[in-house]
Amino acid sequence: MQLRLILQWATIFLFFIVALVMELAPWPVGFQAFKPAWLVLVLTYWVLAIPNKISIGVAFWIGLIWDLVLGSTLGIHALVLSIAFYFIAKNHLILRNLSLWFQSLLIIIFVFLIRFSIFLVELFLHSATFNWQEIFGAIASGILWPWVFLLMRKIRRKVGLH
Repeated sequence: MQLRLILQWATIFLFFIVALVMELAPWPVGFQAFKPAWLVLVLTYWVLAIPNKISIGVAFWIGLIWDLVLGSTLGIHALVLSIAFYFIAKNHLILRNLSLWFQSLLIIIFVFLIRFSIFLVELFLHSATFNWQEIFGAIASGILWPWVFLLMRKIRRKVGLH
């Protein structure tokens, strides 16, 4: 029983590590705008799948780690992710019963709002410019959502996370 619990938490931790590495992976200059929000996709899946274990507190810690890795002002991503995932955690029963394609549309809006909110906080703290090509990354995240969702669900069921 104890080994199974360790395996479950190791699976969750490994998903976040892989998402962070994919977030930091370099892309060609011409395709930088199409980079999906891997951490947001993984965090969204876990909040929808097991909201009693992964919720706002984990979003806060992931945001802090993201701030440390990116070298941005400490707390910007933590604040934005905490607020954003509060709404997902609050409405997780409704959101997870939607079709995958409708969830994809919501992911596009959600990722764009997170990126725009990060811009607004950075603009408030110091001068920042918004890159409107961020919408392409949000669209790429929405397109990838069904496959990310199905892959993570298959692994979650294989490990026995409920």
